[in-house]
Amino acid sequence: MPGWIGLTTADEIYNFLYRGTAITIGANLYIRLLVSPSSRSGGGTETNYSGYARYQFARGTSLFGAASSGGRIANTVSIALPTANSVGNGDLVWFDIVDTASGVFTKLYNGGPILPPKSIVVGKPPTFDAGKLVFTL
Repeated sequence: MPGWIGLTTADEIYNFLYRGTAITIGANLYIRLLVSPSSRSGGGTETNYSGYARYQFARGTSLFGAASSGGRIANTVSIALPTANSVGNGDLVWFDIVDTASGVFTKLYNGGPILPPKSIVVGKPPTFDAGKLVFTL
């Protein structure tokens, strides 16, 4: 099964389940596209194609469907990012969910591979059809 959950988020889940500590999370989250994978603790190399911006989505929308019985979740609708004006620093191989629109983030929620990797094509928006962005716990 692909992907994982970030260490900070895992700590929050454990504290919620076993200590009753409320989880703090904003109303919006952001999909970050990477040319080298991140890890449960962060890192990775974000794409830098000209025109790129993290994809913002509101929690509670139907962007990601209900988790399956195997702890798997995937996007339920097509996602299109800004049109590429250059190819940037490489093919898209990984995505993760973070708490900021750009730059440094404080929480890394989930991450997973982009299979197969997606090449950036100048003049086209990178698009991910339903079921293409998958992660697990």
